[in-house]
Amino acid sequence: MARIPDEVINQVRSSINILDVVRQRVDLKKSGRNYFGLCPFHSEKTPSFSVDEEKQIFHCFSCGRGGNVFSFLMELDGSTFPEAVNKIAEEAGIELADSYQTAGVVNSQANQEKKQLLALYKEVSELYHYILTATNAGQEALDYLHQRGITDEMISEFQLGYAPEEKLLEAYFQEHKVDIALIQKSGLFIDRTDGSMYERFRDRVMFPICDEVGRVIAFSGRLLHKDDSKQQPKYLNSPEMLLFNKGKVLFNYDKARQASRDDHQIILFEGFMDVLSAYQAGVKNGVASMGTSLTSEQINLIERIVPKINICYDGDQAGQQATKRAIELITPYSQKITLSVTVLPEQLDPDEFIKKYGPDQFRRVIKQQQLGVLDFYLSFLAIDRNLANESDQALYIQDFLQVLAKQATVVEQDLYLNRLGQQFDLDKASLQAQLRQILAVTDRQPRTHQSKYREDYSQFDQFQIPVVTQEVNHFDKVERAERLLLYRMLTEHTIWDQIENTVDFAFVHRKYESIWLIARGYFNIHSDYDSASFIDFLQDEDLKQTIVNLEMHGFTWESSSQEINDCLNVIMNQSPLEAKIKELSEQLQQAKRLNNRELITSLTMNLVDLYRQRQAVR
Repeated sequence: MARIPDEVINQVRSSINILDVVRQRVDLKKSGRNYFGLCPFHSEKTPSFSVDEEKQIFHCFSCGRGGNVFSFLMELDGSTFPEAVNKIAEEAGIELADSYQTAGVVNSQANQEKKQLLALYKEVSELYHYILTATNAGQEALDYLHQRGITDEMISEFQLGYAPEEKLLEAYFQEHKVDIALIQKSGLFIDRTDGSMYERFRDRVMFPICDEVGRVIAFSGRLLHKDDSKQQPKYLNSPEMLLFNKGKVLFNYDKARQASRDDHQIILFEGFMDVLSAYQAGVKNGVASMGTSLTSEQINLIERIVPKINICYDGDQAGQQATKRAIELITPYSQKITLSVTVLPEQLDPDEFIKKYGPDQFRRVIKQQQLGVLDFYLSFLAIDRNLANESDQALYIQDFLQVLAKQATVVEQDLYLNRLGQQFDLDKASLQAQLRQILAVTDRQPRTHQSKYREDYSQFDQFQIPVVTQEVNHFDKVERAERLLLYRMLTEHTIWDQIENTVDFAFVHRKYESIWLIARGYFNIHSDYDSASFIDFLQDEDLKQTIVNLEMHGFTWESSSQEINDCLNVIMNQSPLEAKIKELSEQLQQAKRLNNRELITSLTMNLVDLYRQRQAVR
């Protein structure tokens, strides 16, 4: 395998967020600027593992491991550096030349088929988009999208297309001599009993389905003209194959994962058009499942990138039933996910609401009118019930107490029992007795996964970075000055130039001197300093950890000329004096053991002189 060039390494590393990679393996919670969790490299009960998203590095203040995204995979999986680069390239959707890939990846038949299918689907997506936007055959489908309120900008953004009724792909593939074996594996055709093939998508508005890095891996086609003589589904998806498993894919996940970084939540919609309408209205962190119920794999996809899901399904009864099912599926993940629900008024779906009330109102509702799960059940269980009727009241209360027993903390149970008592003028004690009976029958404790999560991870709320201060205390005054000065040199060009022009300057400790010398080569290639990039530039593991340690220390204040002069004074003046004082002190102790009075007197006088010099320097 050829050596991977630095420019390729930099491209791969900068194409992915280390936070997304680490979150797939470590539960993280934001505290201050960074994210913290339990270290995956050693056993611990107090979180000391930190990820700095801005600098794209990680560090454990306990075991000392740290580095960039490649270092993380190498530590976690035992990968080699080229293997780590290949893994990240695959996650980022970057295709590396075969000469840069590990032998197993290059020779994998599945990998070759995957590349071919990705290229084919990209080509087909562009063809469908061209038919929709630039031909007469696509005009009616284009008019339909415009009538639905989808703009040309959105059609381009999502590469929407049209598959016409007449044969399209068969002729196109014949003209471009596409391998018949690849066509058969693509899922774009249906095999007939006579051995011929029939195009799967005809007379359909085409929605490309993308993986998490934006590569087209499947299609969903919406029927444009309904023919009662044919039993055709309104939406038709690509069949499951090498690239596509509908239970493991979410529509718009690739764009939503980027948009969700602002408010750290994903909005779960029912359909593609809801996602598109919301995106056009400015709510870009929305996703939808593939026309089926939500799956655990899809929940895992969301949990990897955000700690919160807000369900915004249709406001009608069917939509609320779907919301309930989604809540039941997500509830087991309550250790990791906070769940809320937005119920749109007038039984509207998101697309209808936006058309009626406008984008501004929709954004406000999504942001400000999120119900907790228990509040949702209060409304949901009242559907089709006459709460003025005592029989319906009893059933309503019984059903809600079942929810409290399964999903509420002790505090929440108490709060909602008060609300039920006030609403129906009931004695709280009788409600508590009924709740205890339910808990006894279900053999459950009145505390759920969610309450355990709050309890077990409460230390996150107080966890800051005082550990770093303890770590720094291990360094003496000279080394603290060296660390600060080196950090300033790397991050500020003016200080780098100042030290480079300082006559007779040298670091006292070899590791800082080594980093300085290596950084000269780095700056010959790179105009600006980037810690994640510099870590890859360094070859020595100890030097890499030194850089991570410096970065995670948190030198956030701006430098000053006085600070730099103080560092230089300590390193160039105080450090040689301290070394000489230490040497003479050891000699004096030896002279005392030998009872050499003449030498004791001489050494004492020299030490007094050095102490005076040190005082003058200070």
